[in-house]
Amino acid sequence: MRVLKFVANSSSLSSTDITAALSLASDALDATSTVQAKLSSAASQIEAASSRQTDYQGFAQTLGTDLTGVDVAAVTAQLSTYQAQLTASYSAIAKIQSLNLASYLR
Repeated sequence: MRVLKFVANSSSLSSTDITAALSLASDALDATSTVQAKLSSAASQIEAASSRQTDYQGFAQTLGTDLTGVDVAAVTAQLSTYQAQLTASYSAIAKIQSLNLASYLR
């Protein structure tokens, strides 16, 4: 834009004016390339973040299905079994702790 304004406002263009205009155009082209590279990098980062988010959504949906799809009756039965085993273990440990050599020899 600056180059076009520069050329439009000049009544006669000298060699120096044309060189300055070309320099401005070259600088603008370089700046455009820099902006394009930054935009490309940002687009890649956005795409990677989107992919990670999609993966996380799939994981969360699977986890939600696993947590809500539990057979409550089976889990209750398994917990009852574990509780019975734990109670029996504590009972056996209490019995073993109460034993001593003197009571064994009687």
